[in-house]
Parts: sequence; structure tokens; C-alpha cells
Amino acid sequence: MKIGMIGFGNMAQAMLEGFLLKALVEPEDVFVCAAHYDLLCLRAQQYGVHACHDAQEVIDQSELILLAIKPYQVEALVPSLDFQEKLLVSVVAGYSFEKLSKLVSHGNTICIIPNTPIAIGEGITLVEEETNSTPEELASFMSLFSPVSLVQFVDEAHMKTALILASCAPAFADLMIEALGDAGVEYGLDRKMAYTLAAKMLVGTGGLYLEKGLHPGAMKDAVCSPKGMTIKGVTTLEKRGFRASLIEAVEAIDES
Repeated sequence: MKIGMIGFGNMAQAMLEGFLLKALVEPEDVFVCAAHYDLLCLRAQQYGVHACHDAQEVIDQSELILLAIKPYQVEALVPSLDFQEKLLVSVVAGYSFEKLSKLVSHGNTICIIPNTPIAIGEGITLVEEETNSTPEELASFMSLFSPVSLVQFVDEAHMKTALILASCAPAFADLMIEALGDAGVEYGLDRKMAYTLAAKMLVGTGGLYLEKGLHPGAMKDAVCSPKGMTIKGVTTLEKRGFRASLIEAVEAIDES
């Protein structure tokens, strides 16, 4: 499949890295464009993909197009393009299907929000349920994104909350890794080892939930023996408002 990327920033590159990692596309079948052509050429060369001068050139060369530009650029650019009955997959935050599809000429639209772990094939891709894509187009989309991410369909009303959990909360996890790493260093561990242990713990715990489907409370209880080490830590976190802080962090973003 030949894919095009209109915009080649961090998220576009993360998606491309995942696609290449899983051999879902060949570099010579990828066409990209961005505002600064000279810088684009350098980045494109790193991946072995084609740098194009403008968005229409990307569309002309591709079968599926990924729109990964800033929200303020959408209304100036998208109406000027002819999508030639090709599928447009938008990763532009803040643009619902209803809003974006009115600007798209001669093409169908899917609106998604991926997160950066898609670069290593461990991402989450939120997909707005409303779309005018055909079954064949949806199948092509799934063949590209499901090998590199958990694809979750969400109604438009709940996209923002889902986005917070999938795309904002990784920063919360990073804070947890850093804090646990600091604690490990305080008690004598090498920093790299401390970060690695904390990061792998999160990966493994999340994987265990996805594999077994156990309630998180039950998973917590399974490692909390009477008068044991773990329950002392859990009790301290509860006293410090650990859970309440996470909930409040989500609320703060959702209300912003």
C-alpha cells in the first residue's frame, strides 16, 4: 500500500516507525510533505521515504493519506486539496468527523487519535465511530493500524476523555517511572537499572491486565500479603491521595 503523510512531525514519524517496524509498508511506498522542505528532506532521508514539495503531490502518489498537521492549518489547506476519492485518515486533534468532512473534497474520512508508543508497535489508536469510509477502506485502515496499536472505536462525545487516558496519561506514567527511579537511586540502585525496572513493571502489569482481564483491584490484592512490604506502600499511597490525584488530573484536562 502506498501511503502519504501531510505533515511530518513527531506523531507522523511515530506512526511511520511503527509501520516500518512491522513491515506494513516499504519506505519507497511512503510520500511525505511538511512546511519546511529542506528539513523535511533530511528527515525523509533518515527513513528512506519520498519528500514531496506539497500536499497535492503527496495525494497524487498515494492510496491512503494521513493528515498530521496543526489544527490551525486545517481550514487553510484541506479545502484546497483534491483527495481523488482516496481515504483520508486524520490525526488532527480537535477536528471531529462532522467538522473535518465538510472541508474534504472528493474523499472519505476517518478521524483518529494515536499515541506515541505506536512507534514500537504498542500504541493505542482511538477511532471516532462516525465515518463515511467504505468497508474496503476501513479494512485497509485496520490492516495498517491494528498490527501496531490497540484500535478502539469511540463515539465523538467521549473522544476527549479517551484521549486523556490514551495520549495524556503516558506523561503520568513517565512521572511514575521517574519517581520510582529516584527512589531506587536513593537506596543505592544504578539510575538506568532503576528506570528499567520501573518501566518494565508498568509494561508487565498492563500486559497482565490485558491478557487475563482481572480487575485491577484483584491484581493489587494478589501482591499484598498480610503485614507484607507491598501493603505498607499501598497504604502510604492511599494516605497521600494517589488515586484521587490521578482522577483530579484527568478532570483538570477534561475541563480545560
